[in-house]
Amino acid sequence: MKMLITDMPWAGKKYAGRAGMRWAHTSDKRPIISFRPFPFYLACTAALLEKHGHEVMVLDALAENLSDDEYFKRVLNFSPDFILAEIHTPSYNNDKIYMKKLKELTGAEMIFAGPQPTAVPEQILKENKDIADYIVVSEYEFLVLKIVEGKLKKGIIRSKKISDINSIPWPARHLFNMKLYNEVFCRNYPNIQMMASRGCPLRCSYCNVFTMNNFQREHRKRDVKDVWDEAEFCIEKYNPKELYFDDDNIDISPKWFNDFLDEKIKRKIDIPFTCMGHVNINNETIEKMAKAGCVGIKLGIESSNNEVLKRLGKGMTHQMAVRAIDKFKNVGIKTHLTFCIGLPGDTEKTVRDTLEFAKKYGDHFQISIAAPFPATPLWDEAVKNKWINFKSWDDFDGMADAIVDYPTLSSKTLSEIAGSAQSLTYRKVLVSGEWKKYIRMIAQERGTKGLFTLVFLRSPDLIKSVIKK
Repeated sequence: MKMLITDMPWAGKKYAGRAGMRWAHTSDKRPIISFRPFPFYLACTAALLEKHGHEVMVLDALAENLSDDEYFKRVLNFSPDFILAEIHTPSYNNDKIYMKKLKELTGAEMIFAGPQPTAVPEQILKENKDIADYIVVSEYEFLVLKIVEGKLKKGIIRSKKISDINSIPWPARHLFNMKLYNEVFCRNYPNIQMMASRGCPLRCSYCNVFTMNNFQREHRKRDVKDVWDEAEFCIEKYNPKELYFDDDNIDISPKWFNDFLDEKIKRKIDIPFTCMGHVNINNETIEKMAKAGCVGIKLGIESSNNEVLKRLGKGMTHQMAVRAIDKFKNVGIKTHLTFCIGLPGDTEKTVRDTLEFAKKYGDHFQISIAAPFPATPLWDEAVKNKWINFKSWDDFDGMADAIVDYPTLSSKTLSEIAGSAQSLTYRKVLVSGEWKKYIRMIAQERGTKGLFTLVFLRSPDLIKSVIKK
């Protein structure tokens, strides 16, 4: 069979991110540096289909910045039997238009996958009658293979169990333009993104990552030897300057993570790496990370208020965060802190306290507004208490205004605070000296043109914003 695996266009957006991202979002400005997470689910599905003898084409319209005309032309030239696309909450209204057009042009069997079909499959099927042949719930690699091989009936398809993560093949990177995928937290470009595990046992109420893991709160680990075999293959083939492990929570299983570090040290793989983890990590492991060549870690802090963190189900405290951040700093590992404001229990004071924490700790940070995505505990709580206020799925854009109203914190106030907080992230980059890294990465990726855009087109506005705020 001929399978098209695609990340479709997102109309009217200067920048958009969907497949490969935990929370899809858009921007009215094109980034100076390409921030583009690698779409592992799509890539692993492609690898599995190729392994079983099917012909696969990958078409990432967002990464390649394709016009509609070019996109549909390439689809028609391939003439697929099946089309697989990820559908995300804020892009859903856009996505169903493109899926309808693809169906009309090709007559292919259409497979809807991703967070939104996983959260509300019955609604997706009802609203896309005569377009959606299959609605795939949760992780979909092996389900799609069965669909293509005619082993499953049309309609809503759910897996009966979580896949053995070690049975999933390495991503089919050869079908992608790997130069287009970049993790901006890395110290250098180009970098290669990898995934050594999937899932997280924690119960953060806002997080919809667990829905794509068959609604299981479980950390599934790959064999560490296979992980570093893949890493060595990628290093030889793509010659990256750094590795980034895009695991949901790489250090949450201490023994496995120490084995992971030991294997890199034993093999003497001389390339730095960055990753994403949790603050509940002991000093000895942090020291081993530095020895193994870890140069940076993303930490989900979310709030500086212990009561908000407890209610969130984060499995950490303010004090734990400070200890871990300080230890990482002491061993020379950079920290990128992520915060989610507007969580249950937040007030204007707790949010402003969190921003003060962000200004004080870490090397740089990002601020997101909490959004109750469907199928998450926060969604259930928000609907029950009538906190949620949205007109369209478009409102769930990760860069848009707040869509929750609490008795203790209005959406208007939350949006205003978030808007002013953005300038604080730029200020932190300037104060911490991280601007030097970004200039280096811009030069590595885009050369003189990128530096010109930064210095003459974007920097004046950024500096004015920082001074004003």
